[in-house]
Amino acid sequence: MSLLEPAEINHDRSLLAAGKYSVWFKTSIGEGAGVVELSCDGEIRGGDSTFCYTGHWQQERQRVQARVCAKRTLPGPPGVFGMDELDLTLTGYTDATSVSCTGFARQSPGLRLDVTLLRIGDD
Repeated sequence: MSLLEPAEINHDRSLLAAGKYSVWFKTSIGEGAGVVELSCDGEIRGGDSTFCYTGHWQQERQRVQARVCAKRTLPGPPGVFGMDELDLTLTGYTDATSVSCTGFARQSPGLRLDVTLLRIGDD
């Protein structure tokens, strides 16, 4: 499956469910938090107080991959890469309610990003 193909819907309990997730992220420069929505067609949308995130995700068994664009939308403190626009590639694993992954920005390939997502309960 290509990274940009939609995520497959699968009812296996070990697979990540579409929905809202709290996201925490950090680099050696800084850390932050936000909220993302993972859709069943493989899209990612979300943000925090100064950045918006868009992209695509996929899952094969417990492995999760994503490509995300982060773009500053409001003035504020420096981001965790010290830049206002980023193209991120992330890889990690899920236990169906959370994701732990690492990745890098195309604009700063030597600076590692650690990301954790935790599912927010359905309303």
